[in-house]
Amino acid sequence: MNKNMKTICKDIQKGVNLDFNIPQYFNRLVTLYEQYAKIKFSMLYYTFYENYAEDNKSRPVEEEALLKEMNQIVRDNLLNNFSGETMETGVKELDSIRNTIISRMKILTAYTDIFQVYEYIFNRIEYNYEDKIDEIDDEAFVSEVISYIFDTKDNVIINEKIKEVIGQLPVRLTKSRYFDLVKDSLTIYKGADRSSLDSYLYMIKTGAMLYEQEDMDTAYPHLYNLRKELETLDYKNLTKEEYLSYTEKIDEAAFFINSSVDYYYGLQECVNHLYVMLILAPYAYMEGYRIEGPQGEMKFLLLPADEDNCKKLIHDINQHFFAEKKVPLEKETEEKLTYTEGRQELMTEEIQSLEAYFYDIKSEHVKMIESLMLGPLFHCLNTAQNLLGTSLFVELDRIMENKLVDEEYLLNAQNELILKLSDLFRKNSKYVNRGVMANTINKMPVFFQSVNDVTDYIKNTLEQCHDKAEKTACINIIRSLYEN
Repeated sequence: MNKNMKTICKDIQKGVNLDFNIPQYFNRLVTLYEQYAKIKFSMLYYTFYENYAEDNKSRPVEEEALLKEMNQIVRDNLLNNFSGETMETGVKELDSIRNTIISRMKILTAYTDIFQVYEYIFNRIEYNYEDKIDEIDDEAFVSEVISYIFDTKDNVIINEKIKEVIGQLPVRLTKSRYFDLVKDSLTIYKGADRSSLDSYLYMIKTGAMLYEQEDMDTAYPHLYNLRKELETLDYKNLTKEEYLSYTEKIDEAAFFINSSVDYYYGLQECVNHLYVMLILAPYAYMEGYRIEGPQGEMKFLLLPADEDNCKKLIHDINQHFFAEKKVPLEKETEEKLTYTEGRQELMTEEIQSLEAYFYDIKSEHVKMIESLMLGPLFHCLNTAQNLLGTSLFVELDRIMENKLVDEEYLLNAQNELILKLSDLFRKNSKYVNRGVMANTINKMPVFFQSVNDVTDYIKNTLEQCHDKAEKTACINIIRSLYEN
């Protein structure tokens, strides 16, 4: 951050000359966001095309349609003559694309958890079809696992390992004990923002197969049909042929889901940065963003020549997409990427410095922003900050309530969740219920207080499991965590 900008930011913090400093600050931030989005988009667009071209298989129709729509927006807004009307249309279309991707990702996430539960079941009956199962030394195994979990002093890593292990152990919890763990895991959110509790509830509900996104049955009919088949199976009396057949089907479903998730992730990255470029284009400071060099000199982060290279790179990639031939990019196109070297890091550092003051403005000076008639620009900057943030699938139209979790809100959340889980357990077999417990316990905060607690839990769980095939499967899965 240059000296002039530092002075402006400090004055904003002090509440000095806001009618001058806030517009100056906004001008700098809008230019920085716009140029960062431009550089990042060109890199992401390049990477997305490379991955797309390497995949010889055709993508699902709905995925291709969203990509084609985004490519048309790129052509209309970045490569042709810019106009306010075209930009406004492009933003509306991008918003629709984002919301479609978010909806699809929610459905895919729900199916991921559903098939993880059934994969858990199939993994544990695998050894039912083996002629011979080796003897198990529980004590030696417990010692191995404890050594693996506590081979570091980093508590974050230790807790992740504990979750990883207990999610693979045989489940022998009573329903009442499990419900107690569920309720206790929610209590830590008392006094926190409601949004944090809601996010945790979403994670637990998807893990328990309780989350039903609209259009789950029609968006991916083959996944829906497989789910329905798995719900009706008699896991106690499954034949080896059925076991092998459904294991293969689950693997195929997982491959499809992973492929679609990767695709939507890459597409959303491109969409978010393109979105920022369009909403900030009318406000972008034409002079460019300058920083202070090592000797105190002022230099541009992005030169006009860099801007030209950026546009040429995007043009080349866009042409390849529209050609629909999935051929590698030319060497000349690859060479245009060199203009981005080092700039992304510089801009990220600058953005982090400036954004610290944006939070102050949002919390303290909204009335001043309105009086300066900077409301639309402020809204665009706030949207840009969300789009460039760590939450790739942030819902822009979601109304954030700055309310805390009180006793009533917590009790309602606990009761609603327990009621849904009780209903789920009533309708399903013990195989499914144990899979649900395993797929949610590993998402809860660690509920052990000491090494002895962890040791006793693992030891008792193994002792209570009298199914040799299930125990063998669990031990082999857990061993694979550290042997590989």
